[in-house]
Amino acid sequence: MTPIVFSHRYSLGLPSLVLAMISLTGALETSAAASNTFSAVNAAAVSSGFDTAGITLVPVVLTGGHDTDPQDHGRPIDLVAGALGVTSEVFREAFSKVRPVAPGEKPDEARARQNKAVLLSALGKYGVTSELLDAVSDRYRYEPRDGLIWPNKPAEILAVVKKGEILAFKVTDGGYGYSSAPIISVPDAGCGPVSIRLSFGKDFQSNGSISSVDFQQ
Repeated sequence: MTPIVFSHRYSLGLPSLVLAMISLTGALETSAAASNTFSAVNAAAVSSGFDTAGITLVPVVLTGGHDTDPQDHGRPIDLVAGALGVTSEVFREAFSKVRPVAPGEKPDEARARQNKAVLLSALGKYGVTSELLDAVSDRYRYEPRDGLIWPNKPAEILAVVKKGEILAFKVTDGGYGYSSAPIISVPDAGCGPVSIRLSFGKDFQSNGSISSVDFQQ
């Protein structure tokens, strides 16, 4: 099960037991044990003077999240670098020495061998092998002219809402394949500026995932 990441407005002073109560709902999953525990925590929250009535979990709507840095000319460098286990700066430096073709196109065999040799020369000291470079290159090669992008999975995020105000966000599934922060909105609730944190790593199934959503201070 994907770990649940929880972020909230600290200025609201939500009691820790209420945060625990909300966390127990998970991704709207229910069980007899969870229901009993939820009821117990809810009773404790009410007795403490915090009004838990009207708290709902609303799915967040995500838009975009697949932009690339202008300096990378359409290439999802953050995703490529993350999958290779190097920083974006290290990969950009290595890539600056190759003779690239236009995004979405494949180089001829001779150029492909030459470019690969240049990259391995620069990245080999970071543990990047020929096989890994091939796998990552194939994963994030795409045809922008066809309106397609690299493999990706939308994240699933819940907003904790009370009386039209968002109290917190819960990342129940970070998804993967995000190269930039998506725009978020919550139906029937006001959503101010937020900071979305992305995580990159060698696992394709979590590379470019959303790790947290926080209110901007």
